[in-house]
Amino acid sequence: MDPLPLTSHDADKKHPTEERIEPLLQVKNLHAYFFMETGVLKAVDGVSFEVQPGEIVGLAGESGCGKSVTMKCLLRLLPHPGRIVEGEIRFDGQDLLSLSPGEMRQVRGKHMSIVLQDAMGALNPVITVGEQVADVRLAHTTDSRKGAWEKAIELLGNMGIPSAEERAQYYAHEFSGGMQQRVVIAAALACSPALIIADEPTTGLDVTIQSQILSLLLETREQMGSAILYISHDLATVVNICDRIIIMYAGEIVESAPTREIITDPQHPYTQALIDSIPPLGGIPREFLRAIPGFPPNPVDLPPGCHFAPRCPHAQEKCLTRRPGLVNCGPGHYARCFLYEEKTN
Repeated sequence: MDPLPLTSHDADKKHPTEERIEPLLQVKNLHAYFFMETGVLKAVDGVSFEVQPGEIVGLAGESGCGKSVTMKCLLRLLPHPGRIVEGEIRFDGQDLLSLSPGEMRQVRGKHMSIVLQDAMGALNPVITVGEQVADVRLAHTTDSRKGAWEKAIELLGNMGIPSAEERAQYYAHEFSGGMQQRVVIAAALACSPALIIADEPTTGLDVTIQSQILSLLLETREQMGSAILYISHDLATVVNICDRIIIMYAGEIVESAPTREIITDPQHPYTQALIDSIPPLGGIPREFLRAIPGFPPNPVDLPPGCHFAPRCPHAQEKCLTRRPGLVNCGPGHYARCFLYEEKTN
């Protein structure tokens, strides 16, 4: 197991994590595999990380790297034929993998909630949006139906939905994509959860709406103190909202650091390539954007050494046969690469 005691050390930022020592979420050596007729797909292969109370942590990487499977493991919603084969998930000191399905349902929605990317798919088309937000309160609190409805209207208004009392009686199809996503966030916040998992929450939305959704999530952290695990393949979006970023590739963590460090001093070649592929905002535009050559490995047939070696411009002979461990590159900064080991020797 690669221990990964990740803590934000960005001295220029002060947020609620600084006064708390005990992490809200601890994931240790998590392995989640899908057992199929064609073989064993290693979707998550030895992932360890922490989220502190009030912290916003980004989980980034290409599609298929294991981000969403990690999220489903946290919520105990991994579909068949997937199975958590090893590891530990502790939330607020509680071992989530030891809970019964009924006990886990009390955690989801009340203490840990999710914002999905497909808002229309997440909302029930035959129930008003107000009822859907109120139902979360009814499931997890002692609110009366009237009290839950009033709270739903308040939450929808806080999400910037105009005439919330009237529009709470609308159905999902009567809202734009951006407004649907605001409803989903309102439902996620219904019980003031300690942790919000946002899985690609701005995908498919235009840039202006994306910015508004990110602002809402930041306001949520400031007002409610909720921690956020922000999952996205869009590194530019992750940089704009997160205190710390974890980069995943082929089912494992390849780098983790405070946001500023991972942008200004990336240590893993994959992280460097991701940053080089981000279009610049302002200043002199690049003549061209660098693409990462090749394709991610088949998770059913992973290479024996470094998973990124076949695409890496710095690959050496040992990279093809030996799997590198996570190396401490500095306070709160870790990278899975032999290059950094050579720098320190």
